[in-house]
Amino acid sequence: MRNTYLFSLLISAAMLFVACSDDEPTIAQTDYFVGVEAATDPATDVLTPATSLDEGIVSPVGNGFEQPAWMSFLQGKDKIIVTGYTSAPEFVSYEHVEGQLTKGQSFFTDLGTYAYDFVDQSTMIIVGSAREGLSDKKIYVVNTNSMAIEKTVSSDFGNDEENNLLAFPVDAKVRGNKLFIAYYHISAEGDFSTPMANQAEVAVFSYPEIKLEKIIKDDRAPNIGRYYTANALEIAENGDIYTFSPSSLACGYAPVPATNSGVLRIKNGETAFDPSFHIDFEAISGGYKINDLYYVANGKAVVRVLKEDETNGDFLWATYAPTSETPLLETGILDLNTGSFTMLNDVPRSGGGWASTTLVEGSKLYLGVNNSEYAGIYIIDVTNGTATEGATIDGNYAKAILSLTE
Repeated sequence: MRNTYLFSLLISAAMLFVACSDDEPTIAQTDYFVGVEAATDPATDVLTPATSLDEGIVSPVGNGFEQPAWMSFLQGKDKIIVTGYTSAPEFVSYEHVEGQLTKGQSFFTDLGTYAYDFVDQSTMIIVGSAREGLSDKKIYVVNTNSMAIEKTVSSDFGNDEENNLLAFPVDAKVRGNKLFIAYYHISAEGDFSTPMANQAEVAVFSYPEIKLEKIIKDDRAPNIGRYYTANALEIAENGDIYTFSPSSLACGYAPVPATNSGVLRIKNGETAFDPSFHIDFEAISGGYKINDLYYVANGKAVVRVLKEDETNGDFLWATYAPTSETPLLETGILDLNTGSFTMLNDVPRSGGGWASTTLVEGSKLYLGVNNSEYAGIYIIDVTNGTATEGATIDGNYAKAILSLTE
């Protein structure tokens, strides 16, 4: 059972940190944090320090920076940025100052935001969109040193006026002098139905000019990503970009695309899908579909997968229930070089969530796992093909796993 304390204490808005030892001044210290949804009523999000991700208990009780509910925690290069789930969210920075995590500056956007990329130490890309209609989306270029928006570009990329479909952003990545934005098509009526989602599509912009150059499409896989994910465009060490397509009712696709869940690639230096690469994931896995794909190292990715009964309406959005009593998500390793898939039976089924609850360190992925009876972190080693249980989360579930290095 989940190890949850009685929340009779108020959650503090400050925390203490142990600074680097004077005995080892040349060794960088990595401090870990977890965005935890605390088991209060109503639920509260807390940016919580973690002594270890490998063992022990991560507890937000009197320990961390309290946030409103429904927050997202974004891993920057030297900052953690926290933002809300509203139509005009605030972005608040947290960073190390003299060994302590300190709240910094903030800014607002005038649209709800759904795709992010930390380009370098001082630059962040954010993509905002309305949730209905066919208005332009906005691409914000942010200076993370000053926490200020330096440039805003409006674009209607991907919208299908003829069929009244909004291109809704799911991820953004800058590679070299190009900005790639993945999206999926939803009805502009605002019901989030997906009447035409049978091909993968990505908008390609110049960077840093941010001018739309083209839309690339591929009918071997359906629409890329899912609502509020952060890993639909994963960049490998060699610069190749991998995309995943869920084709799943549980991921919010209704109706479900006719094309199978799969993986595509945009090779380094190219701005088109690689015609020589396609993984039909349902075919190689015996009918599983990808809910999330996290690239780790050496051509290997951790995937969260599910099987579903598409005639059962209860499956719609079913992987957005973090504390589900009937969790759907299983975990495995996908070898992108060989196209082989291995299930990790040691990882409990998870109820899922919105953004990616992961942290990559070398060949290991720290993965948040949660359901109605458990909340914790598992460590997936893609080199050895193993999964081991790490720290337990004292709360409803982990929303993000984060780190800052001094």
